[in-house]
Amino acid sequence: MNEILLETHGLTKQFRRYKAVNDIDMHIRRGAIYGFIGRNGAGKTTFLKMVCGLANPTAGEYSIFGCTGKELSQVRPRVGCLIEAPGIYANMTARDNLMIKARLFGIRDKKYADWILDTVGLSDVGRKKAGHFSLGMKQRLGIGLAMVGNPDFLVLDEPTAGLDPKGRDEILDQIAELHKVRGITIVLVSHSMEDVAKYAERLIVVNHGQIAFDD
Repeated sequence: MNEILLETHGLTKQFRRYKAVNDIDMHIRRGAIYGFIGRNGAGKTTFLKMVCGLANPTAGEYSIFGCTGKELSQVRPRVGCLIEAPGIYANMTARDNLMIKARLFGIRDKKYADWILDTVGLSDVGRKKAGHFSLGMKQRLGIGLAMVGNPDFLVLDEPTAGLDPKGRDEILDQIAELHKVRGITIVLVSHSMEDVAKYAERLIVVNHGQIAFDD
């Protein structure tokens, strides 16, 4: 249970003279929901893009499941991420969106997509084109896409962005249930202290590219 899933040393991302992420040393352990809190522009998304392999650090390094550098490709499938807007094919059904990604993991059983749709509360709209989804439904599908491959570590960047209070609570309840039932370690990114206080067991505060965390 004390296994370190993510560890960073001096992780930095600089855009010309501006350091969006500044010399971060931190770690995340298995088995909790981590609340990643900070104002817009604090550096949350930039930090997570680096550890999810979507951006390269300017300096420093990080490890995931003990792997660094070229070894990271071996453990990337164990990390699911939803960062910014979910990558959805609007002219395809929710089920087909899921199956496209599932095939990349060698999964061809359509019942697998049905299981994910049921897990994220979209079982009744699996045959509906994603372009006709509400914002909340798209967010649910984005979480479902992040779950493909049965990751051990799930990174969700503002999964409730733009939702009304009822929709936000439904999404967060679903995330908490995923953690409870499947034991997934989750990083939940938000600028809402209320959301984080209700659902997170550990707190990571991001401010001007710096991080303070309670482990």
